[in-house]
Amino acid sequence: MTQAPVTTRLTNADLLEATRAVIAGGGSSNMRNLGIQTPLVLDRSAGCRIWDVEDNELIDVNMGYGPHLFGYADPDVLGAVADRLLLGAITGIPHRLDHEAGELIAATVPSIEQVRFANSGTEAITSALRLARYVTGRSVVVTFEGHYHGWSETVLRKASITSNGVGVHGAQPGAPGMIPGALAHTLQLPWNDFAALDEVFSARGDEIAAVILEPICGNAGMVHAAPGFLERIADLTTSRGALLVFDEVITGYRVALGGAQELLSVRPDLTIVSKVLGGGFPVAAFGGSKEIMAPLARNEAFHAGVFAGNHAAITAAVAMVTKLRANPSVYDALDVAGDYLQQRLTGLFAAAGRNVRICRSGSVMSVALLTDVPDVDLDYDAAVSSIDFAAHRRLQLLCQEGGLYFHPNPLEPWFLSTAHTPDVLDAVVSVIEESLARL
Repeated sequence: MTQAPVTTRLTNADLLEATRAVIAGGGSSNMRNLGIQTPLVLDRSAGCRIWDVEDNELIDVNMGYGPHLFGYADPDVLGAVADRLLLGAITGIPHRLDHEAGELIAATVPSIEQVRFANSGTEAITSALRLARYVTGRSVVVTFEGHYHGWSETVLRKASITSNGVGVHGAQPGAPGMIPGALAHTLQLPWNDFAALDEVFSARGDEIAAVILEPICGNAGMVHAAPGFLERIADLTTSRGALLVFDEVITGYRVALGGAQELLSVRPDLTIVSKVLGGGFPVAAFGGSKEIMAPLARNEAFHAGVFAGNHAAITAAVAMVTKLRANPSVYDALDVAGDYLQQRLTGLFAAAGRNVRICRSGSVMSVALLTDVPDVDLDYDAAVSSIDFAAHRRLQLLCQEGGLYFHPNPLEPWFLSTAHTPDVLDAVVSVIEESLARL
């Protein structure tokens, strides 16, 4: 009689160690690697839940950094992609999918008439800024503290905090090996600082090709724009011949069908969308008016990529945007869920005697333990300098042990999905309550 082979299930720690032997750091992104404070290697996902290789089940409020608005393994998206792949994945020749996807984006994002597709937000932003420099004939790009625009050479800076809100930061490469001179044409301003904004346009307005920003700053704890700040930027860019670029990688199709620009009623010249657009598939798009996109159409400005607009990703984008257009009430439902969780957590942290900053826009929420209470939610410095990073990381580890995953960095937002039903949100609150008691 032949004995069945004995299978040994690897632990998270074993498999992570084995993975690190062949993949530097264990994953293909520094941010993802930093997000794993204790060994955690996933096996599968569904809805808002993930299972590791030891078959532990966790509720996830990170949701792959936000793409999965309808939850993991959404059958409408996966089914469409599966059907498409059976017809062959072609590259290098225009396809009817290109028209379908472009038409959907132009119909839903207020500022877009034409688009180009890319594989990631970083790629799309890099090409959008290159286009802005070509269109204006200028080289300087203005960015803001706390706003993340990918890891390309011209925009990745060291995180920096100023408490005086005065002046323009110098070039500070954000990673070892970067060329310092690559940042020579990028200026960084404090967020929500009218004086600094006026000062830089007064001094260098004729050199500025573009101002790029997250209309809602999701990469620094959901810091909203101060009243009138976006309008002031729009006025200055228009009057001085620069372009206004909205990085809606996070907010696009997440806070509203038309993104943050729909809610804020400020129209940029160029927009970048990603994440929710692909429902978990690697895709991004940048676009604007036909006039601004014309240099690309004439092959004067440059943008390329063999897999840009690949059929799996574009099929996913078509499925996602089609589903969102057919279900506009999803945004109200997600806002209700976000409000419910925010209220429950606010009461919970208060009862535990813990200072916390909870800031939200629809289904995107920032939750951060604080050393003290900041004076102004709109102030980037106050939002960051008051965070108790060490305590927040300890809380994250305890929650992970209790069956809840969120990113250890409190500046990384939480993302809710349609799978985060009230009973799931109650379970989230319960895990945090137990973890706070242990903390």
